[in-house]
Amino acid sequence: MNRARFTLALPDEPALLDRLVTALAVQEDPPITVGRSATAVLAFECDTWDGMLRSRVVQALEVALGPDWQQIARPLDT
Repeated sequence: MNRARFTLALPDEPALLDRLVTALAVQEDPPITVGRSATAVLAFECDTWDGMLRSRVVQALEVALGPDWQQIARPLDT
């Protein structure tokens, strides 16, 4: 299976980033890795298909940031 990648721009707030990483860590396998590719850009990768990765990241965003996460995080991938 190919590795899926999804990139978001987020505010550079350590508490916010910690909540998001924690929300991802409690999800089922396969694990999602989080890498910082710029000051406030996070890249999420997982051995799954793109749609599943995006769905899992959005679920984590809703847990970490609330239902208005789209006002805080901006997807960079189309």
